[in-house]
Amino acid sequence: MTTIPDTPDAWPPPPEMVPLVGGLQFKDAAPMICGVVDNGVCQDDPRVLVRLNEATKIILDSLIPVGGMQICAIQTINKLLILPPTMENIIEMHGADPNSTVYGSKDTNQAWYEIVSNSAYLDPEQAYDNPLVDLGLNGNPQDPEDVRRIYLYPGLDKDTILVCTGAKRYVPLTNDEDYLIVQNIEALKCIILSIERYENNAIAEGQAYRQEGLNMLQSEVKKHLLDPRNYMVRRDGYYSDLKTFPLGTLGYVRAQIALDIPEGLHLSRHNLNWAINQAERRLMERGIWKDTITTIQASVVGGFVYFPIAVEAVLAINLNGRPIPIRSQFFEYLENGPGFGCNCDSMLVDQGTEIVAGSKRRKYKLVATCNENSCLNAVCKLRWVAKEPNDQMVIRNYEAIRLMMTAKFMEEKQDFQNAQQNMASALDILDKELRQYLGGIRHTVHVQTYGFGLGDVGRRTL
Repeated sequence: MTTIPDTPDAWPPPPEMVPLVGGLQFKDAAPMICGVVDNGVCQDDPRVLVRLNEATKIILDSLIPVGGMQICAIQTINKLLILPPTMENIIEMHGADPNSTVYGSKDTNQAWYEIVSNSAYLDPEQAYDNPLVDLGLNGNPQDPEDVRRIYLYPGLDKDTILVCTGAKRYVPLTNDEDYLIVQNIEALKCIILSIERYENNAIAEGQAYRQEGLNMLQSEVKKHLLDPRNYMVRRDGYYSDLKTFPLGTLGYVRAQIALDIPEGLHLSRHNLNWAINQAERRLMERGIWKDTITTIQASVVGGFVYFPIAVEAVLAINLNGRPIPIRSQFFEYLENGPGFGCNCDSMLVDQGTEIVAGSKRRKYKLVATCNENSCLNAVCKLRWVAKEPNDQMVIRNYEAIRLMMTAKFMEEKQDFQNAQQNMASALDILDKELRQYLGGIRHTVHVQTYGFGLGDVGRRTL
């Protein structure tokens, strides 16, 4: 349950001190639209203002027109964002200070939100790591007529200034000096005509005029199309990550994925971290690859051996330079096996996985005669472990990661056929990489007596 801080008694001053809009005023627009109201009335008729306000509300409920966006810097108070009276919601926001943190991380400095209705809807898929809690419209304790939308920012480490981009809120015009939010006169005329037709029960004509007006506004938006979610700001941040994070780290791969795949750029950094981690996990759990093998050396004195968290299984091992066999945990229970009283030579017996101090570890029983100088060398397969941005990736083949990420995005779109093809291509790349790596390695012992080619068997004497 979310704990809501107390609303501050002193709200930030409204932005009316600085003009936020310009262009057409009502006194400029009235002569142009009065001709469509009730088949033409005087521009001073009060119905002109009423119809214009009604048409503006319909438009703002349907889309964000040109001039319908607003950017402002908001000082948070007790983790609350109190929007200006003229701002409807937040679409994108980021800290004014690039070093500001959320949950202790600069990765969550920016987020954006979807709008699906007149009210702000915060889509967790778009803002998983940077949530805002919409507290709705609230009245100013000092001025009941000052009603604003308030958000709670629970993850904010400390109060700071946030630069917010959002849609303008419908504020009715009251006098000749007020500026129009929607300044496309022809579109306004069509919407006003649709209102007239609906009131006269001419539904088909009303729908036609309504659609025509909205089409005009959408065409205008396309002409003025900008980047309200500041995708380019995010791209610039990922270019910076390529220089900041060391080669091969999650942060470096994350930047490459975001710049290569459009779906990656549309995710928050936290969600992209998760997606890349899961892509690597899928690859690591599908087989043994070149980058999933590591060598561990340790001093042992016999008994049970707990390998590090990142080790999934031991593939080969030697004790003091002498290879010893690895037995399964069923070895002592086999019907024709050695039983529990086995006096066999040195071996390593798998004991399965145990949870030690909250971490999953692979446990083995070392059966051998050891002393304090005994040295154990093991070749192990790595287990997937979640990575943070500064951690090195285990799978270092970028193309395999990219294809697996593409497959994951296709699965989300339910394009399972192409997703399977991309996944198979990723595994094929890792398989070819492993074969190429093993191609020059000799896996058999090269045995030849001295002078064997000349028929001289045995050691040649001088």
